[in-house]
Amino acid sequence: MKLQAISTKAPPGSLELLTALGEEGENGFGGTPVGSDPEKLDDWLDYCVHIATSPPLSDDFVRQTNYWIIDNMGFVVGLVRIFPRINKALINKGGHFGYYVVPAHRRKGYGKAAIRLALDKLRAKGVKQALVTVDSHNTVSLSLVKALGGAMEDERIDDETGQAFCRFWLGTD
Repeated sequence: MKLQAISTKAPPGSLELLTALGEEGENGFGGTPVGSDPEKLDDWLDYCVHIATSPPLSDDFVRQTNYWIIDNMGFVVGLVRIFPRINKALINKGGHFGYYVVPAHRRKGYGKAAIRLALDKLRAKGVKQALVTVDSHNTVSLSLVKALGGAMEDERIDDETGQAFCRFWLGTD
């Protein structure tokens, strides 16, 4: 399994993943416009490349790199978003990274492997402690983050949704 930076070329399974994720997202992982309109795939891929490489527009701008989670057969099974620098909003909710695994590929180790690879990428960017937030009802992700050594800082309520989420710190080494 590997993380592959999103480029303007979509690998096999990418459209299925984005359709499954939908426009609203799942468990705190934001969706994409592709979820409701597959014809928007090329525009979204262009956006991902732009947001990863563009110069900061303001002090609050956060560069984001999106990665496909690719299985050993070359098929997309998930998505990881990495933010090497986080602003006030991401310190509250979101953190340095988020991950999504397609439901059909869950409980196969992809989530754990993706988190480890995300931490490797953050370490390479100079991040020593990575913040990740997990919806309080997402027991699988809560267990996974704890199993990887995540130290819970606190539990908060999302102002927009009213849902509780937990904030964890993970060492990148």
